[in-house]
Amino acid sequence: MTTIAIANQKGGVGKTTVAFNMAKGLAQRGFRVLAIDNDPQGNLTGALLEDPTKLQADIFSIYQDEIFTVEPEKIEKNLELIGSTIHLAKISDSDFDVIFRLSEGIEDIKNNFEFVLIDCLPSFGYLTSAALNAADLVLIPTKPAPFALAGLKDLLDTIKKTKRRLNKNLKVAGIVLNLVEGRQTTIGEELESVLRENYKDLVFQVKINKGVKLEESPSFNQSIMEYDPKGKQATQFNQFLDEFLMRLDLRQRKDS
Repeated sequence: MTTIAIANQKGGVGKTTVAFNMAKGLAQRGFRVLAIDNDPQGNLTGALLEDPTKLQADIFSIYQDEIFTVEPEKIEKNLELIGSTIHLAKISDSDFDVIFRLSEGIEDIKNNFEFVLIDCLPSFGYLTSAALNAADLVLIPTKPAPFALAGLKDLLDTIKKTKRRLNKNLKVAGIVLNLVEGRQTTIGEELESVLRENYKDLVFQVKINKGVKLEESPSFNQSIMEYDPKGKQATQFNQFLDEFLMRLDLRQRKDS
């Protein structure tokens, strides 16, 4: 069982798109997956449920003092969800102890799954700290744009602090370039080159292009592999999953 926080404090990098397609794609490959929406915006919840107002498994319950566990909601074969609503925003007014509750809340259920994917909100705070504390790995989606890359150092510094103070086993799974323009601009190419030069093997070889169907597919509760299986982005996401699983296997072998 591996718990992965999908995080970037910069919005607009397609973080939830990556989380959604990973959850669907891994489940379709036969892995048992728990998707956790740890963002008050509830975008992952909306992508997985036809009617998010009928959410049965609310992560807010985990963060409450009196309740520590919640039964995940079955989405499809091999895929279950603990979703969120705007009520999750109240956690920002809690005390520091709240950052430990997510880890405690999923302790009894996480071993029912091979992957737990936590979609984080695009900012720092208690909810992001809770996700990093609960995770084994952090996956960082970004795009080759100045503002998107500028925050990477801050995020990696936060991961280092979390590892030192809270979660000594936390590691970075990698940085995935997402929403890349089909015809990349000169500055986009230069930024990608800088990213690969600075972060080397942390950057996935596979990158995912921006596309209308990629943006549309969550509205139909379908991954890009389901919505447009022969399209370019579906091929790229499958290649990304192949690389992710290969990296994980190599990491596990190295750790062992």
